[in-house]
Amino acid sequence: MRLHKRIGRAFEFRAPTYLLHADNFVANAGAGGSTFASDDVGGVQYPRVKPSWGADNSATDTSVAAPLPVQATIESNQMTAGGTVSTPAFAVISCSTDNGDHTLISANASKKLRVLSYVLVADAAVSVRFEGGTGGTALTGVIPLIANTGISSGFNPVGHFETAANALLNLELTGTGNVFGHLTYVPV
Repeated sequence: MRLHKRIGRAFEFRAPTYLLHADNFVANAGAGGSTFASDDVGGVQYPRVKPSWGADNSATDTSVAAPLPVQATIESNQMTAGGTVSTPAFAVISCSTDNGDHTLISANASKKLRVLSYVLVADAAVSVRFEGGTGGTALTGVIPLIANTGISSGFNPVGHFETAANALLNLELTGTGNVFGHLTYVPV
């Protein structure tokens, strides 16, 4: 027993005692303390902190045979980008044979336009490139298309590319074909 002096008064310091069992331990064993879950690994007690689930007053250890029940939902009418909830939007692509720039989405004064998916189809040979701003910054490389072919990007929740803030999304055409399709984007 060690005695310590604190502010003029002596007090006794006692370390807590634990009674160890094969796979659990009891705190303050002599005083009837609580039982805590543990796992005996080579004679060392490791606290059990793995998730358990079940009705009140029961616990089922999570395992391959008894996985943790989870309910997941996919919400398609909104998404979160940088902690801000945004609503995906859609645009039709219908560009004539005119070479040059074709505005797909007008500029947003305070946000970038992030493209999540797109589909392009050409009716004749043409090369296309997505740009931020009219005649602006290339957002993709040149994509060559031949007659009656196309490209589908698939959905990418982090985006395939995006404009700068306050820049429109442009599709630049070079060739003789018309280009049709659609895209999904979100202002971020």
